[in-house]
Amino acid sequence: MAAARHIAGIALLLACGHGGSSAPPAPRDAPATVPQDAAPLELPARPIGLASLADYGWRKRAGRRPYREARAAEDRGDWAAVAAACERALAADPGHLDARWLDAIALAHLGRLGDVLAPLDAAAAGDYGKWTPAALEHPALRAFLATPTGDAWRRRAERDRADYVAALARSLVVASMGDLYAYDPQTTRWHRLTRTAGAVVAAFVAPPGAHRIAYVTRDRAGKLAVGLVELDTGHTTHAVDVGITATATAPLAIAYGNKPTGFWIGSGGGAQAWRVLDDTGALHALPKLPRPSGAWLEVHAHTARLHRLAANVAADWDDQELASALRVGASNRVVSVPNAGMIDGSTIVWSPDRGHLAFVAQDEQCAAGKAATALFVADAATGTTRELGQRGDGGYALEWLADGRLAIAADRGVSIVDLSGSRSLAFDGAALLAPRHRPRCAPEPAENPEPEAEPEPEPEN
Repeated sequence: MAAARHIAGIALLLACGHGGSSAPPAPRDAPATVPQDAAPLELPARPIGLASLADYGWRKRAGRRPYREARAAEDRGDWAAVAAACERALAADPGHLDARWLDAIALAHLGRLGDVLAPLDAAAAGDYGKWTPAALEHPALRAFLATPTGDAWRRRAERDRADYVAALARSLVVASMGDLYAYDPQTTRWHRLTRTAGAVVAAFVAPPGAHRIAYVTRDRAGKLAVGLVELDTGHTTHAVDVGITATATAPLAIAYGNKPTGFWIGSGGGAQAWRVLDDTGALHALPKLPRPSGAWLEVHAHTARLHRLAANVAADWDDQELASALRVGASNRVVSVPNAGMIDGSTIVWSPDRGHLAFVAQDEQCAAGKAATALFVADAATGTTRELGQRGDGGYALEWLADGRLAIAADRGVSIVDLSGSRSLAFDGAALLAPRHRPRCAPEPAENPEPEAEPEPEPEN
């Protein structure tokens, strides 16, 4: 009965938080409050991630100013003022996860261990990859983790790790608000992968099986940095300066090599002295070598271009990776598009079952610097093509989410389309990691946003 009453109290804390500053502190949670022969406490399951992509936009919502006041009080070591400012931030915006985390730290410093669970649980559940590892290592939370409630939270966090990694493995990764996020189609929840205060301008996905993403950030001075996302673990490294500015004549180049294995970072596409990004996020010099075979990403001041040609297709590609037709190797079928369209080889993506390939095509002739682009899906066995949606000159990027489900990035955001014809989901303001294809004759717009004018620094672990 004592354990049951204790769990009921925990559920109330999770629902209500620690209350306003006028409420008396909750009783401290200490091991002596539970009989020695009581069964270990178990916290109820809680979904990880957030329900929508927009939920991660707390940096621009109403709690921003009081949260900054909390950070200033933290710098002074005034933990009572930190807790009070966090309460104001959360009253204005209950979804401000940074304020939830800082509130938990402040309460732990104040010795109010019975109040720590609610804000800590909300922060760690909403951004598991950031706050769960931080909580397990933070010195201020050691006393809380030594309590029965803290020990129960630790056990549940360890159980949740498998769910988190499984979610990332099946997720669609998109860029939004200058960071990377993973959408889990099974739970329909979102997970944050990078935390750069909106500085991500490009990303490059390793070949299938590597389960890694290299992301590129740019600061307001134009300096570029590269970091690593390990999808197998959910671990993200801080971006490291690569010594290249966005205004340099030679663009940043990223490829994936095998000897040594990892992302190769350079300042151009030819033979050069590359550097390799290791699993810890550190760069190591390599001798002068040619670029590894396979896809590579080129990042300029405001745009990025992905160079890749799909396997098991052949065509007479021109120097812009365009062709009027292609041949599917397995079936020997020829695929072409109507109205003398030109297939962009860098956009071809195979479905997981290799039954279909999707691609972007453009008009053969450009008029006034514009050419309409269109999306097609081809049946690999028959060579028949099907056009998806309307034509336009805004540009597209494609990625398969599953057999029969295709993610399409256009001007407004990302849509997930079922090949049966239904448009099931739309994520406004999001982009796929592959840059959108635009007609080669049209000038590339300034697509990569500048970082926030006054970015809030990410709280350290």
